Amino acid sequence: MSSKPVVAMALNADWLGQMFFAEDLHRLREVADLRDPVRRADAFSLRPLLADATVAITGWGTPRFDATLLEHAPRLRLIAHSAGSVKGVVTPAVYDRAIRVTTAAAANAVPVAEFTVAMIVAMLKQVPWVIGPYTRGEGKGAARQLGPIRELRDLSIGLVAASRIGREVIRLLRAYPRLTIKVYDPYLSVDDARQLGVERASLEDVCRCDVVSIHAPNVPETRHMINAGTLALLPDHAVLINTSRGALVDEAALVAEVRRRPLYVLLDVTDPEPPALDSPLRREPNILLTPHLAGAMSQARRDMGRIAIEETLRFLRDEPLKHEVTREMLPTQA
Repeated sequence: MSSKPVVAMALNADWLGQMFFAEDLHRLREVADLRDPVRRADAFSLRPLLADATVAITGWGTPRFDATLLEHAPRLRLIAHSAGSVKGVVTPAVYDRAIRVTTAAAANAVPVAEFTVAMIVAMLKQVPWVIGPYTRGEGKGAARQLGPIRELRDLSIGLVAASRIGREVIRLLRAYPRLTIKVYDPYLSVDDARQLGVERASLEDVCRCDVVSIHAPNVPETRHMINAGTLALLPDHAVLINTSRGALVDEAALVAEVRRRPLYVLLDVTDPEPPALDSPLRREPNILLTPHLAGAMSQARRDMGRIAIEETLRFLRDEPLKHEVTREMLPTQA
């Protein structure tokens, strides 16, 4: 019998090749007895996999670790989540059992932030709305009648939340000249704002910016925080982007506001997701819909898997974790 600690790949087998580099799995196998994932990671199938596991590496599709499932994982001491939010996996029972939790969300923040800034540039340039008229031969002049062509400079940028993604967006925006960046986040301290080079602001002040991008978690306090009142504060020709969670935006109010005046909106997330086929979101030319693709889709998924393995290796070496999610942190996580 192996004396190595057992690490269970508690996720669907289809994710193995998409999420993990072979060399990272090899590093893990050198120090642990790695249990391969099951074809379908439901709570029943995971029971034998977790029976003697010290660590469970979870991912998209992993069931919740509730008290019932944890009864079959008596030795479990770490859940290393290779996806983003841990809320679909972690329950209070995990923390009651003193099981530690870590997430690979930091790797997901990079592609979301890159997508956000790319879309800001494209929408300010009116690219999504210029393509059609220009392709049809209506000429550059006709295309420009759709809205002002602007660059990402000499503008105010409003960010809702200084989350992992929000902070990565701030980092990328530093490459652009003469931007005023305002952030609404009740948890952002004065010192943190100063270090980030941003202004702490109210939600109302953020919504008065030329560009507004949402990066807050979906918690009861944030539901429909972008509503008729806050949408009315957006200046004409403002750009609004949501790559966070659909429930943060009152979509009926959004449609009404876009019909009333020129605003340019991109929703990578909706509520529900995808929107119904007869949803008015699909019929508004100034509302762009993308299928929740801002986050990790290819290379970044393997970066997330690498974080989960590196966190597991740190835990097994009794080193500090870099991406731990404590019980106190969980309510404010995306």
